[in-house]
Amino acid sequence: MIRANNLARVAQKRTIRPLYAWHSAVPYACFADMSTGAISGTVTFATAGSVYPGQVAVKTTGEMMRVAAGAGQVNFGLFNNFIGGTMDELAGGTEIGVWVGGRDAVFEVLGGFSGTETPLDGSGWVAANSTLGGAPVYSDAAGRLTLTAGSSLKVARLIEAVSAAKIIVQLSLAEA
Repeated sequence: MIRANNLARVAQKRTIRPLYAWHSAVPYACFADMSTGAISGTVTFATAGSVYPGQVAVKTTGEMMRVAAGAGQVNFGLFNNFIGGTMDELAGGTEIGVWVGGRDAVFEVLGGFSGTETPLDGSGWVAANSTLGGAPVYSDAAGRLTLTAGSSLKVARLIEAVSAAKIIVQLSLAEA
C-alpha cells in the first residue's frame, strides 16, 4: 500500500503491477545504493521524481541496487518503490524491492503522474503493437523503459501497448 506523503498525490497509483507473478516473479528484497548519493550519473535521491516503480534496476555491490544507466550494464529487474521526490516511500531508509523473474513474468507498467515523472520513455508504444513477436524493450540512460536499443541490454518484450501511458511487458532480462 502506498502511503501518500503529499495530499496532491493521494490518488497516485503504483506504476508497476504484476499480472503473471505467482510462480514467475518475486519482489527481491534489497537496498538502494546510497554510496555516491546518486542512483545513476544524473539522477539523485533528492531530485523530484527520482525513481518510479517500473524503472530498471542494476546490481552494484552485494544486494545494493541503482537505476540502470544503459551502456552495457546487466539489468537486474524492475523497481517496485517510489524513491526520492514527492512520493518517496523510503522515509530515510534504504530498503527496497526489485521485481525479478523469468520469461513467464508479465507486468503492467503505467505512465507516471506527469510526462517527466514516469517509468516510460518516449512514444511509439502503440505503433510497436504491430511488431511480430513483440518489440524488444530496453532501458534508457535514466532507467526508464524505451523501445530505442541504444547501448543497453534488453529488459523485456512488449506484449501490448494499451495506450501511450499503459504497456504490458514480459521480462526478458538479457545477460552480457
